Amino acid sequence: MKYFFLFIFISYHALVSAQQTNNYTQAFSFTNENDFYLFQHRDNYYTNGFFFNYSKATERKNKKIIYHYTLAQKMYTVSNRQKTYNGEQPFDRPYCGYLFAKLTKDKFIDTSSLLSLNIELGATGDLSLARQLQNWYHQILNVFNQPFWVKQIPNEIGINAGIKYAKGFYFNTTSQNKIALIPIVAANAGTLFINATTGAYLCFGKIENIANTNLFNADINKTTVQKKYQQEFYFYVYPQIIYQAYNTTVQGNIFKKPTNPIIYVTDVVPFMYQQTIGIAYAKNKWTGKVNYIFQTKEAVSQLTNHQYVGLQLAYKF
Repeated sequence: MKYFFLFIFISYHALVSAQQTNNYTQAFSFTNENDFYLFQHRDNYYTNGFFFNYSKATERKNKKIIYHYTLAQKMYTVSNRQKTYNGEQPFDRPYCGYLFAKLTKDKFIDTSSLLSLNIELGATGDLSLARQLQNWYHQILNVFNQPFWVKQIPNEIGINAGIKYAKGFYFNTTSQNKIALIPIVAANAGTLFINATTGAYLCFGKIENIANTNLFNADINKTTVQKKYQQEFYFYVYPQIIYQAYNTTVQGNIFKKPTNPIIYVTDVVPFMYQQTIGIAYAKNKWTGKVNYIFQTKEAVSQLTNHQYVGLQLAYKF
């Protein structure tokens, strides 16, 4: 718990103390997602995610474009490793590490419309380094070790491509606040994931239009842009319906099932519901976000739904 409050303190201090008002063209952000931050003594399903992102803004034919370069790792485990080890619960989700590099091109058609394209190269199994990393920091923290990585989704390297479109609608409630409704549709296909999502952000507070808001990590610009607010500060909810046709972290290799009987794989739940609730703040060089995410079962073998928290801190320059 002390690490969570330390993160909040450092983020708040950095955000409120920033005094620069320059135009920023680049940004670096770090995001961590973990169910540990809920303080429910759980460490399950999508148990940890690290995301390092570098972004750079440019322009082409008077259209703003931002390139995002992401290096990330995700870890997946069973619902309760101790009860599974003691035979009190079944092995209800595959162990999997997923390491990936992603290039995203965000093109802003206008100030309230976004077309995003991405390509992703990913690896599972020991190539993802998840087993090694988790065992290392669990040993440092002196917590129960994960004994089931021998059953993890095996080594695989794959490639994916994705597309996303978002359109914003804005309604002023006061001179200082407004409501934003932002429907989003997205799809991904390749050898790692095949899925489609639809949903909509509902935001309230001081939020810029799509082309300049930190909601889409878009608050960097190649040229000086007149913004409505000196700082962003808003709350949001983001319900999504997700259709899954294939998920490598649940099903393994798309072309063949594992031949090793130790390896555990299962099937995906075709339709999932995901609800995100968050708060965001941005001023000058610094940006911060805190998200709570609820997610229904991803795999048919899962015993329960899942929930976790995401923390993001970004620095613009």
